[in-house]
Amino acid sequence: MSEAAEKTCRTIETKLGNFYILQAADGTISTSWDKPPDDYREDSDLCPDLAKRLKMYFTGRPVDFSYVPLPSGTEFFRKAWQACRSIKHGTTISYSELARKAGSKAGAARAAGQAMRRNPLPVIIPCHRVVGADGKLHGYSGSQDPEGKPLNLKKALLDLEKNASA
Repeated sequence: MSEAAEKTCRTIETKLGNFYILQAADGTISTSWDKPPDDYREDSDLCPDLAKRLKMYFTGRPVDFSYVPLPSGTEFFRKAWQACRSIKHGTTISYSELARKAGSKAGAARAAGQAMRRNPLPVIIPCHRVVGADGKLHGYSGSQDPEGKPLNLKKALLDLEKNASA
Protein backbone atom coordinates (compact mmCIF):
# COMPACT_ATOMS: atom_id res chain seq x y z
CA MET A 1 0.00 0.00 0.00
CA SER A 2 1.43 3.39 -0.93
CA GLU A 3 1.85 6.01 1.74
CA ALA A 4 -0.81 8.20 0.09
CA ALA A 5 -3.36 5.39 0.47
CA GLU A 6 -2.47 4.70 4.10
CA LYS A 7 -4.96 5.22 6.93
CA THR A 8 -3.56 7.65 9.48
CA CYS A 9 -4.66 9.23 12.74
CA ARG A 10 -3.56 11.91 15.13
CA THR A 11 -4.21 11.72 18.84
CA ILE A 12 -5.26 14.87 20.68
CA GLU A 13 -4.92 14.48 24.45
CA THR A 14 -7.72 16.24 26.36
CA LYS A 15 -8.95 16.36 29.95
CA LEU A 16 -11.91 14.28 28.72
CA GLY A 17 -9.74 11.56 27.20
CA ASN A 18 -8.05 11.05 23.87
CA PHE A 19 -9.72 12.52 20.79
CA TYR A 20 -8.71 11.40 17.32
CA ILE A 21 -8.43 12.95 13.89
CA LEU A 22 -8.68 10.16 11.32
CA GLN A 23 -7.75 10.19 7.66
CA ALA A 24 -9.06 7.30 5.57
CA ALA A 25 -7.11 5.88 2.63
CA ASP A 26 -9.19 8.05 0.27
CA GLY A 27 -8.20 11.20 2.21
CA THR A 28 -11.55 11.65 3.97
CA ILE A 29 -11.19 13.23 7.41
CA SER A 30 -13.29 12.28 10.43
CA THR A 31 -13.00 12.69 14.20
CA SER A 32 -13.82 10.36 17.07
CA TRP A 33 -13.45 9.67 20.76
CA ASP A 34 -13.07 5.97 19.95
CA LYS A 35 -9.57 4.55 19.51
CA PRO A 36 -8.95 3.94 15.80
CA PRO A 37 -8.59 0.39 14.47
CA ASP A 38 -5.08 -1.06 14.38
CA ASP A 39 -4.71 -0.43 10.65
CA TYR A 40 -4.47 3.34 11.30
CA ARG A 41 -0.91 4.63 11.69
CA GLU A 42 -0.26 7.51 14.12
CA ASP A 43 0.88 10.64 12.28
CA SER A 44 1.72 13.59 14.54
CA ASP A 45 1.81 15.87 11.47
CA LEU A 46 -1.73 15.08 10.29
CA CYS A 47 -3.97 18.14 9.88
CA PRO A 48 -1.80 20.59 11.87
CA ASP A 49 -4.25 23.51 11.74
CA LEU A 50 -7.20 21.33 12.74
CA ALA A 51 -5.18 19.80 15.59
CA LYS A 52 -4.21 23.28 16.83
CA ARG A 53 -7.84 24.44 16.74
CA LEU A 54 -9.06 21.30 18.51
CA LYS A 55 -6.51 21.83 21.29
CA MET A 56 -7.76 25.42 21.67
CA TYR A 57 -11.37 24.19 21.74
CA PHE A 58 -10.57 21.69 24.51
CA THR A 59 -9.30 24.57 26.68
CA GLY A 60 -12.85 25.94 26.47
CA ARG A 61 -12.28 28.65 23.88
CA PRO A 62 -14.73 29.15 21.01
CA VAL A 63 -13.12 28.00 17.76
CA ASP A 64 -14.16 28.44 14.13
CA PHE A 65 -14.22 25.08 12.35
CA SER A 66 -16.25 26.32 9.36
CA TYR A 67 -13.30 25.88 6.99
CA VAL A 68 -13.52 22.07 7.39
CA PRO A 69 -15.60 20.78 4.45
CA LEU A 70 -18.91 19.13 5.22
CA PRO A 71 -18.73 15.36 4.91
CA SER A 72 -20.66 13.55 2.23
CA GLY A 73 -24.15 12.42 3.15
CA THR A 74 -27.77 12.77 2.15
CA GLU A 75 -29.02 16.23 1.27
CA PHE A 76 -30.88 16.48 4.59
CA PHE A 77 -27.89 15.27 6.62
CA ARG A 78 -25.65 17.89 4.99
CA LYS A 79 -28.23 20.62 5.67
CA ALA A 80 -28.57 19.44 9.27
CA TRP A 81 -24.78 19.37 9.74
CA GLN A 82 -24.50 22.87 8.27
CA ALA A 83 -27.30 24.11 10.54
CA CYS A 84 -25.61 22.47 13.52
CA ARG A 85 -22.46 24.45 12.77
CA SER A 86 -24.44 27.66 13.36
CA ILE A 87 -25.23 26.76 17.00
CA LYS A 88 -23.24 29.16 19.14
CA HIS A 89 -20.56 27.93 21.53
CA GLY A 90 -22.07 27.28 24.98
CA THR A 91 -25.68 27.08 23.77
CA THR A 92 -28.06 24.29 22.79
CA ILE A 93 -31.07 23.80 20.54
CA SER A 94 -33.59 20.97 20.23
CA TYR A 95 -33.60 18.33 17.52
CA SER A 96 -36.87 19.77 16.17
CA GLU A 97 -35.37 23.27 16.04
CA LEU A 98 -32.35 21.87 14.21
CA ALA A 99 -34.66 20.17 11.71
CA ARG A 100 -36.40 23.52 11.08
CA LYS A 101 -33.04 25.26 10.61
CA ALA A 102 -32.16 22.55 8.08
CA GLY A 103 -35.30 23.41 6.12
CA SER A 104 -37.61 20.60 7.25
CA LYS A 105 -41.18 20.87 8.35
CA ALA A 106 -42.43 19.96 11.80
CA GLY A 107 -41.96 16.35 12.83
CA ALA A 108 -38.44 15.94 11.44
CA ALA A 109 -36.77 15.80 14.86
CA ARG A 110 -35.99 12.09 14.42
CA ALA A 111 -34.36 12.74 11.06
CA ALA A 112 -32.26 15.47 12.69
CA GLY A 113 -31.35 12.98 15.42
CA GLN A 114 -30.20 10.48 12.79
CA ALA A 115 -28.07 13.15 11.12
CA MET A 116 -26.42 13.93 14.46
CA ARG A 117 -25.96 10.23 15.24
CA ARG A 118 -24.17 9.74 11.93
CA ASN A 119 -22.04 12.87 12.23
CA PRO A 120 -18.50 11.82 11.25
CA LEU A 121 -17.01 15.04 12.66
CA PRO A 122 -18.05 15.33 16.32
CA VAL A 123 -16.85 18.57 17.96
CA ILE A 124 -16.18 20.11 14.51
CA ILE A 125 -19.88 19.72 13.74
CA PRO A 126 -21.04 20.29 17.34
CA CYS A 127 -23.79 17.67 17.61
CA HIS A 128 -23.31 17.75 21.40
CA ARG A 129 -25.18 21.10 21.33
CA VAL A 130 -28.40 19.41 20.18
CA VAL A 131 -30.72 18.25 22.97
CA GLY A 132 -34.22 16.88 23.37
CA ALA A 133 -37.27 19.16 23.29
CA ASP A 134 -37.36 18.74 27.08
CA GLY A 135 -33.83 20.15 27.32
CA LYS A 136 -32.42 16.77 28.36
CA LEU A 137 -29.42 15.07 26.80
CA HIS A 138 -30.16 12.41 24.21
CA GLY A 139 -27.53 10.46 22.28
CA TYR A 140 -24.08 11.53 21.17
CA SER A 141 -22.30 10.42 18.01
CA GLY A 142 -18.83 11.16 19.31
CA SER A 143 -18.48 7.71 20.85
CA GLN A 144 -20.09 4.36 20.25
CA ASP A 145 -19.40 3.20 23.81
CA PRO A 146 -22.49 1.33 25.08
CA GLU A 147 -21.84 2.00 28.79
CA GLY A 148 -23.28 5.52 29.00
CA LYS A 149 -20.04 7.32 28.23
CA PRO A 150 -21.46 9.09 25.15
CA LEU A 151 -23.93 11.11 27.24
CA ASN A 152 -21.23 11.79 29.82
CA LEU A 153 -19.05 13.16 27.00
CA LYS A 154 -21.91 15.27 25.66
CA LYS A 155 -22.48 16.75 29.13
CA ALA A 156 -18.74 17.30 29.64
CA LEU A 157 -18.44 19.15 26.31
CA LEU A 158 -21.44 21.34 27.14
CA ASP A 159 -20.01 22.04 30.61
CA LEU A 160 -16.62 22.90 29.07
CA GLU A 161 -18.27 25.43 26.78
CA LYS A 162 -20.59 26.91 29.42
CA ASN A 163 -17.79 27.28 31.98
CA ALA A 164 -15.63 29.06 29.41
CA SER A 165 -18.53 31.37 28.50
CA ALA A 166 -19.26 32.25 32.15
